[in-house]
Amino acid sequence: MSLAAQDLRLIAELAAVTFIIGLIVGFIGAGGAGIAVAILTTLFELPVHTAIGTAIAAMLFVTFSGALSHYREGNVAYRLGLVVGLAGAAGAVLGADTSQLVPERILGIGAGLALWCLALLVWARTRLTGIARVEQVWAGETSRSPREWVSGVGLGAVGGAAAAFFGVGMAPFLQLGFLVLHRLPLRQTIGTTMLALVFISAAGSIAMARHGDVSLPHLIGLTLGLASGAFIGARFTRRMPRQVLRVAVVAVPVVAGAMLLFF
Repeated sequence: MSLAAQDLRLIAELAAVTFIIGLIVGFIGAGGAGIAVAILTTLFELPVHTAIGTAIAAMLFVTFSGALSHYREGNVAYRLGLVVGLAGAAGAVLGADTSQLVPERILGIGAGLALWCLALLVWARTRLTGIARVEQVWAGETSRSPREWVSGVGLGAVGGAAAAFFGVGMAPFLQLGFLVLHRLPLRQTIGTTMLALVFISAAGSIAMARHGDVSLPHLIGLTLGLASGAFIGARFTRRMPRQVLRVAVVAVPVVAGAMLLFF
């Protein structure tokens, strides 16, 4: 079998596997990088650094597709998402460069633990957040105080650095910040997270590519599967019960973390 034929088979297999994952990440507003890293390392045996770079690059197409769909559904606070996303882009470059200093196994364990910590934070926040806040009616973007904009910059910078370092997307962390610091309703939290992740994944993927940590065949397979699934999944966010959204937001990073830690 020629190399080209092998690549085409790999692309088809990876796209088929990740289409279902794309439905889930589009539905909950995640970028899918964490679970993509887990799939690439456990099922397709890529080195962790290459898996992270490839997953971050694929996340660009996934989040763009999902953010567009969420915008059409009225689920995006675009000004806040832009500020957080640009700060996240700067953090992503730093995180991608720093990750090169960490051994493969240590990085994989760290990524798994990071996903579990994020899942725990989101679970705690959704349990503590009153139903009225999560289910409040979205009346469009409002004026924000300088303190809120500064907190948005900090949220983006930390989230971007961790996303490119661990390759986990940091969607739960950003969602937590939007819920707590900016009091967005859950649906707008999901859509705005998608928008911010567009900038984070773009900067992170460019930085990782500089280090040679992006695999083109794996990138194509991930993009086809995740992006198509995410675009469809995002259309169901508005239509699903909020309790289902809260459970899904926690469950996905838990499963991805377990794959990175134990497989």
